[in-house]
Parts: sequence; structure tokens; C-alpha cells
Amino acid sequence: MQPAQIVSFEAFEKLRDTLGTIVCTSGGFDPPHPGHVSCLHESKKFGDTLVVIVNGDDFLTRKKGRPFMDLVTRCQIVSFVGGVDYVIPFEIENDHTVIKALELIRPHIFTKGGDRKDPASIPEWDVCQKNNIKVIFGVGWDKKWSSTDFLREWGDYWHEKKVLEG
Repeated sequence: MQPAQIVSFEAFEKLRDTLGTIVCTSGGFDPPHPGHVSCLHESKKFGDTLVVIVNGDDFLTRKKGRPFMDLVTRCQIVSFVGGVDYVIPFEIENDHTVIKALELIRPHIFTKGGDRKDPASIPEWDVCQKNNIKVIFGVGWDKKWSSTDFLREWGDYWHEKKVLEG
């Protein structure tokens, strides 16, 4: 299996008109878990080409203090998920949305994972409406996993272990 191409917005723009119906989804994937992968697999069913926006390190720093894995590593992991056609790393300092990415990609469909159920739960709603991007909510398995929880539990384990070994 060949990994998906990791491309810039400029490179993607050159390919865009040859790709059929473009489905886009986004996430931090830090670390990736079954909910993420199920969202990617199900997203592919809605079109011809699946583009995954991987949120940058600044996004994760604001969300949970610091990234567990760097942006390049997360993009490489996502590129090996079956059904993903293109991965676009995305970093805008002090912007926790993918609004600018959606404006550049101009997908036909934007999918959101199992914990996103309505327009109020995504800041990208208005740009999707403005650009005629269909939004599909609740794609993938229900929210049973949390990357943040995994990392917190791992950190608690190591903290307890060091105290006991202390």
C-alpha cells in the first residue's frame, strides 16, 4: 500500500479539478485512535477523493498544553490510513479553526466526527454555508476515545510510578 500524498495547498490546487467529489475532514490526531480512523474510513464513502487537514502544533498547544507528536509525524501516520488520498498539514498561529484551509481546498463535503452533532459544534459552519460545502455530522464511531484522556492517564501513570520509585 502506498501512503497518501502529503501536499501543500499550492500543490493541491493544481490537482483539484481532476479529483471528482472532494471530501474533507480535519483533526489533530494526537495520538490517533479508533474514532479518528473510523471517521476517515467513513468520510471516504461520501466522495471520490478524501483530503485530511491535520491541525498544527500551535492548535494542540492551545488545546492541551503541547503536542504529543509533531505535525510531520501525525501527517505521516494519517497518510497510511486506507482511503486517505491527500494529507495537508495546516498551521495558522492563534487560529483554532480550519476555516482558511476550507477556503483554500474548496471541498464539496466537510465531515465531522462522532462528537460533532450540529452547526453550533463547529466554528467552520459559516464558511461552509458561504461556499456551498455540505457538512455531514457524526461521521465515524461514537465518541468513546479521547487523545487528551489517553495522554492524561499515561502522564498520571508515570507520575505515580516515579513517586513510588522515588
